[in-house]
Amino acid sequence: MSLFTTEDVAAFQADRLIIAASAYWPSVTLSQSYLLQQLRAAEADIARQLKVRLKPTTFFSFEPTQEEIDAVAPGYDYDEEPGYDYSAEFFQADSWGYIVTRARPIIAVDYIRFAYPDQRGVFYSIPDGWIRLDKKIGHIRLVPTQVLGTLPLTVFIMQAMGGGRGVPGMIQVKYDAGLRNVKTDPKWADLLDVIYKSATLKVIKGAFLPQSGSLSADGLSQSLSVDASKYGEDIQESLFGPKGSNGGLFSSIHGLGGTALGASA
Repeated sequence: MSLFTTEDVAAFQADRLIIAASAYWPSVTLSQSYLLQQLRAAEADIARQLKVRLKPTTFFSFEPTQEEIDAVAPGYDYDEEPGYDYSAEFFQADSWGYIVTRARPIIAVDYIRFAYPDQRGVFYSIPDGWIRLDKKIGHIRLVPTQVLGTLPLTVFIMQAMGGGRGVPGMIQVKYDAGLRNVKTDPKWADLLDVIYKSATLKVIKGAFLPQSGSLSADGLSQSLSVDASKYGEDIQESLFGPKGSNGGLFSSIHGLGGTALGASA
């Protein structure tokens, strides 16, 4: 489900497109459906580049029932992803039940459970008190705070039967991830601005406009030059920071990348 509805089109048209419209298509009326389509296309494009859901989304490790879908929090989307693989080393050495979620940042973890041999064959649910989160980067560690009880016995029996191999997709994680309040929270004002800029650029490119034109308003004329590639570079800088940097919205959402900072002695 998109962030934008028909109610957002008027503000987009008034705040972002009025100059471009006056310059390039003064006699053309762009339909609300077309502008909404461009807003949503820009939203999807920015979400893919930033590798993040722009709305809170509940993730299931199996195909949810209608009852489970109906129970998703109001205003949240939902999606389905594969379960996480269980390995023989899951609770051994320094792994501490280590899971890296596919979507991030994490908002909350509803449950983690072991399901075998089928998706509905749940035989152990991890106690909530074991779960340790690094929400920004999507890391989950399971730290047993009590005797493991029946878990090791069940797993070891299954491991023995399977020759000590891992089990694909056995770990089910139901969790919420993504960004909250993108349209209303001031901390995401720059992200919302980038989406609007991207939508504006899509409208300009979609009209197959020349690189320069003439603007006439209130009896004054001035030349107006639009360099679409430069405008696109500005959007990329907002997303990923200036060239050679490790900044921008991507780092703000996911944390610093793998580039080493500082100098060696």
